[in-house]
Amino acid sequence: MQEQLKILEQAIIDSQDMDVKAECKYLEPLFAEVYEETRKENFDDLSALLKLSQLENKLSRRILPVWPKLEPPIERDSDEALLQMLVYYTRKKAEDLYHCNIKEDSLRTRSKDFSQLLSSIAKGLEVPACILDMASIFHLPVPHYVVLAYVNGFYLLDITYQEFFLMGYNFPTRYYEFSPYNRICEVGGRMLGERVKSATLMIEDGYLPVSSTHFKNYCDAYAEFGSMDKCQDEKEYFQKLLEPIQGSSDKTDRILLSKVDKK
Repeated sequence: MQEQLKILEQAIIDSQDMDVKAECKYLEPLFAEVYEETRKENFDDLSALLKLSQLENKLSRRILPVWPKLEPPIERDSDEALLQMLVYYTRKKAEDLYHCNIKEDSLRTRSKDFSQLLSSIAKGLEVPACILDMASIFHLPVPHYVVLAYVNGFYLLDITYQEFFLMGYNFPTRYYEFSPYNRICEVGGRMLGERVKSATLMIEDGYLPVSSTHFKNYCDAYAEFGSMDKCQDEKEYFQKLLEPIQGSSDKTDRILLSKVDKK
């Protein structure tokens, strides 16, 4: 096992000048061998697991090389422009507060911070918005926070969505150590192929209208990752998102719920 890890470490060094697709193709079978060996040993070799985790973390490139927009909207008088301003202000303020680079950093573990910031800015812009944890809705192993907002229609805003596309977490043979989440590649790997456009829009714009195929693709990936049955359409997914705030006494939640019939 230790010898395999040494080979893997050298392969990561050798692949640094490759493009993302070539690097994935080169490293996937090597990681697969190590993952298989790890499963055979029932995760008992803690030093090997630690080393494996370190090697995965070295793969900080994104399997989908698109980046968030950081320019304010040119058109200022549309509903879409209000959403764009909300995302723009949040991203710029987040860079100052958390000393991060929106276009380069993975933003991993920052979803709650960014969602709270987005929610506060939405309040200043008089946009009804609430924070939701996708983990509780889709039974995911770790929390991921997003914002549901209403601007003459419902939109889901996910400012740190790019965190799911890190190469090291998206090899098809990857595992999670804790049961029952023995999962292969995470949400990012499930948004390739026919779903790339949807993923690109969420990463670039930071939001998707809930009455769109893009929103369904987004939610389908979460359902698959959480080993849930996929909903038939975007309306069914939208109802799932509303469940956490049903019966809430929070003023903003009540405003959002009052808008449902206007959707």
